[in-house]
Amino acid sequence: MKKIFVFVLCSVFVMPAAFAKVDKKYVASAEKYLNSITGLTGDFIQTSNGKSARGLFSMLRPGRVRLDYTNSKIQLISDGSDLYFFDKSLDQITTVPLSSTPAGILVRKNIDLQNSDIVVSDTFDGKSTFALNMYMRDNRGLGHMTVVFDKSPVKLKSWTVVDATGASTDVVFRNLKPKTDFDKNYFQIQRHKTVSNSGGDSFYD
Repeated sequence: MKKIFVFVLCSVFVMPAAFAKVDKKYVASAEKYLNSITGLTGDFIQTSNGKSARGLFSMLRPGRVRLDYTNSKIQLISDGSDLYFFDKSLDQITTVPLSSTPAGILVRKNIDLQNSDIVVSDTFDGKSTFALNMYMRDNRGLGHMTVVFDKSPVKLKSWTVVDATGASTDVVFRNLKPKTDFDKNYFQIQRHKTVSNSGGDSFYD
């Protein structure tokens, strides 16, 4: 489980194809929508290597993200600067800079998809959706990301992260709605120390 979760959030982007076409109206539409968001909450379904997981997604710009996985003692939380993978069953925390993750794009203070370190390599026009394929300008050899939006109204629908080996992970969002009134410490890891009566190692639950 851990490998999948860290992979989803730590993969970055690569340019997928030469002669790709970019429709600037979709880039501008996605940028306007993302910058209009203050906070969101909703369900997600993640699929990778034929396995699925689901849970609750929350975000609060700038910088804060939280994913709680159903039926798993796994939590992903960003406090605004770093992203923490917290395995409660092992009391183990893995930390990566939020700026190195796809989630970091969505929660930047100012989202610039046209003149920043994020490069939109091509766009896709569907019947009721549009999509942007993106990579990090300085790390195009490590993977790419496709973000899908509903057209009317514009709304985040899903993303797919593809690593340098071609392995992909899909995350589909459902029932997203605005939310900003999160508890004060909602985007902080909560750890409670207990001491074993048998004299063993401390355990956090």
